[in-house]
Amino acid sequence: MPLKISGCHGANFGAKEGGGYYAYITNKFSNRLIVVDPDPNGDGDLSDAEIAGAVTLVADHRVPKDDKISSLAGFGGQGIVALPNVYNGWVQNLNSQWSAGLTDQQRNPVQ
Repeated sequence: MPLKISGCHGANFGAKEGGGYYAYITNKFSNRLIVVDPDPNGDGDLSDAEIAGAVTLVADHRVPKDDKISSLAGFGGQGIVALPNVYNGWVQNLNSQWSAGLTDQQRNPVQ
């Protein structure tokens, strides 16, 4: 799938409402997070993966910060964590508040 981005910095998977997952991908040279749906129709075939959306990772005066940017503002390279953590071995230990919105397959991804 052509993402039209280079320098992929990191990717993490998060649960998609109703089943399946989204991949959240950040880029070293961009302040944009790409959201990819690797299997939009849920048939297990990843060849139809598509970009589901994007999030701009920039801050204005309303965004709280713990320090000022000292250099390279706008350089990108942010990591990402999707909550709740749906990776096997972690998802089974979520409390009921976090796991309530997950499907049975998302709660037990490896059967």
